Order: sequence, then C-alpha cells, then structure tokens
Amino acid sequence: MNLRKLGSRGIFITATDTSVGKTTVAAGMIGYLKRLGYNVGVMKPVASGAIETEAGRLISQDAEMLVKFSGSEDPWEWINPYCFSAAVTPALAARIEGVTIDFGRIRECFHQMAERHDLVVVEGAGGVLSPVFEKLYVADLISLLELPVMIVSRAALGTINHTLMTCEALRSRNLRTVGFFLNRFPRTPNLSESTNAEIISSLSGLPHLGSIPEMDDFFSQQDVINTFSSSVNQERLMDVLGG
Repeated sequence: MNLRKLGSRGIFITATDTSVGKTTVAAGMIGYLKRLGYNVGVMKPVASGAIETEAGRLISQDAEMLVKFSGSEDPWEWINPYCFSAAVTPALAARIEGVTIDFGRIRECFHQMAERHDLVVVEGAGGVLSPVFEKLYVADLISLLELPVMIVSRAALGTINHTLMTCEALRSRNLRTVGFFLNRFPRTPNLSESTNAEIISSLSGLPHLGSIPEMDDFFSQQDVINTFSSSVNQERLMDVLGG
C-alpha cells in the first residue's frame, strides 16, 4: 500500500449520523483489505453504549466487530482507550462517569498501532460534530490524528443534504475527505436513491466508493466481506488508499 499517496498511516471512518452502519462498512473494508494480504489495525478511540461482560468488563460491540474482522492482537487499551456504558454521546457519558478523555492518550495509542500495521482503520462515534469531550468534537479527534476521512451515508432521501453538510464541516476545519459510501442501498432503488451518489459526487467533488446493500438481520463475517467486495468500486477504493 503506497502510504505516501494516502499521506497517512490510517484512515478515519465517519458517518452523517449515528446508526448509519459505519461499523459494518468499516468491517467489510477491513476484511476486504485483509483478504488482499494487508495487515490492518483497528481503533475505536471513544465508545459509548457498551455492554458489560460476565467478568464485569465493558466491551464496545463496535470495537469487538472491528477486531473480529481484522484479527488484531493489539492491546484493548490501544484499540478502545475510552469505553462507557451509557448509550449517549461520549461527552455526556464521560461526564456521567467522571472521566476526563485525554486526546494525547488517544494519539499515543494510534501511533503505537501505526508502527505495527500497514494501515489503521479508525472509527468515530456518530457524526463529525458529535461531542467527544466537553467542547471537543469528533472533527477535533480527526484533526488530532491527522487522518484522511471516508464518509458513510444513508442511501435514503435526505442524504444529499446530510452528506454535503458533513463535507462542509470537514472542509471548514481543513480536514481531507477522500470519498464516501452509501450504505443500506435497496435492492430496488427509487429515483432519489438511484441518483443520490451521482449528485453528491458532482456537488462535493468526492469519489463515490460504493453503494453497500441492505443485509438481512443475520449475516456472517464472510457475508459482510463478500457483500462489501462485490458492491465497492474496487479500483477507486484502492486508488484512494494507495494500493
């Protein structure tokens, strides 16, 4: 992977909102890259809505999925430095639990993993203006890590506005976006759904990296990887990543 072209040892996956499916898209991309022979690290810097294991440990299901698809053996404290139980924005969850989120610690964890892998895929929490801690947003976390961004958007009506607003928020902070995915693309798209990608791309100048279809409620790891592989524009994705 030509990281000089990408300009970074990692890529940040964000979304236009919460519950858009960025974890599944990120996992599919991780599995696809691993299948191609790349050594991919994963990171979920801040997570909320975690579940408690029988041992009393909090586990982010998003981070757990990323680890499963990557096969990462990195320490959990690197992969997911901050994990909260309350299913609210991380800033509020941290306040509830009396935790101070140290961005320096997150940066150090990322750099530790970047030394071990060809590429580290970092997943955010919610959208780019979701507060992570006090008056710091996901966008500030992206800036701290100096990572290029991929956006995961819904395929439905309204996604043009949401995706372009996300682009504007990133550009206003001089953060580089390298492309976008449309997720949960219907089997029989209507006029809006079938034209969203073209309109977003023409207005934003960003490459459309693929439209990932809706999957059934029960899917395997291979289902996710195969669906991603067959739905993504492989040449365009690898050009963006420098592969």
